[in-house]
Amino acid sequence: MRYTLISLLMLATTFVTAQPLLKVGDLFPQVVIRPLLNAPVKTLDVHNSKSKFLILNFWGTWCSPCLPEMDSLAKLQAKNATHMQVIAISNEPVDRLQRYLQRKPSSLWLASDTTSNLYLQFAFSYVGQSAILDDQRRIIALVRTDSINQAMIDKLVRRKTIRSSAETGVQKNAEDETNAVDTAMGMQVTWGSYRKDLPAMSKSYKGGPFYGRRLTFINQCVPAIYQNLYDLSYQQVIYEVPRKEVCDWQQRASLNVCFDVLVKPEQKDSLKIIMLDLLARLSPIKTKLEQREMPVYVLRRLPDAPAWKESLDTTNTYSFSGRGFQGAGIPLKPFADYVANELQLPVIDETGLTGRYDIETTNVLRNEEEVKAALQKLGLTVEKTNRKMDALIIYQ
Repeated sequence: MRYTLISLLMLATTFVTAQPLLKVGDLFPQVVIRPLLNAPVKTLDVHNSKSKFLILNFWGTWCSPCLPEMDSLAKLQAKNATHMQVIAISNEPVDRLQRYLQRKPSSLWLASDTTSNLYLQFAFSYVGQSAILDDQRRIIALVRTDSINQAMIDKLVRRKTIRSSAETGVQKNAEDETNAVDTAMGMQVTWGSYRKDLPAMSKSYKGGPFYGRRLTFINQCVPAIYQNLYDLSYQQVIYEVPRKEVCDWQQRASLNVCFDVLVKPEQKDSLKIIMLDLLARLSPIKTKLEQREMPVYVLRRLPDAPAWKESLDTTNTYSFSGRGFQGAGIPLKPFADYVANELQLPVIDETGLTGRYDIETTNVLRNEEEVKAALQKLGLTVEKTNRKMDALIIYQ
């Protein structure tokens, strides 16, 4: 999970994150969930609930795969109301969840846990996973939410064992790991397999002794690393082999790697070239770069849009998620890359904006309509067309 207390799960005072992690077979602690949204009650005492089974689904409005999972859970809830109750728990505040319900009505009960207490207590590695509790409120399974279907519900009703499929594990601080390098050394290369104890991440170093000299990839598939090094969008990667054989988030342990390179100060202008050469030698995956015609979006300013004021901020920082984009003192390219990620097509910048700017967008639903509406508020628009672009070909 990447992310005032307006509303939260009110935990018993003895239940804090220092307690042992919750696992299958444990009795769920004494918890009162309050307030509930979209429900006939405002609070729910988990142990006094009349439902035979409770499904605690951890999700977020910013999580694209979570939204169809919520629709599926709502259908299962309607069909099996006498047997189960789904409670969808997000780390977002009540007001954002209320805006979500206005845009996308749902029959599911929603709850807000802005502290992520329960999520951390289960040690889920990412959202889109669920805990299933029986009528005694024992944890009988931890599963990926997309695996919950009618066959699973039928097994629950028949008291059959449910196989856990969730990915869990207490993760180390990736910052501690990436900082544990001796900057006095010359070139240093680390190549390793998937590490369950670390979150997936990629990191460039914008300041300090590693500036310009180092790139770090943790638990990334090789095509994604190539994509980053060539500075391509996701849509500019073409698979001539079955994609799941080389890059599949569900098979991360077998397909993802850790790759970290620190070069000498005099080599920093060649860092990506050096890494591409190393990657070609270390990985069995074959790639080539070609020009291919493909659909793209062209980013332009709207006619009569007000002039953009250049930023006085010198930090040059940005971040984004399904909730939107925040940048301070940045060129337009990181924002264009964000738009490409959200609209699922390469974006060509023809705005003519060459300075550094403060850019912020927000959206309630992570969909094309809201991203385009956010662009319009900035005086920007996108037009779909075809262009010849660099394409990374993954081949046998």
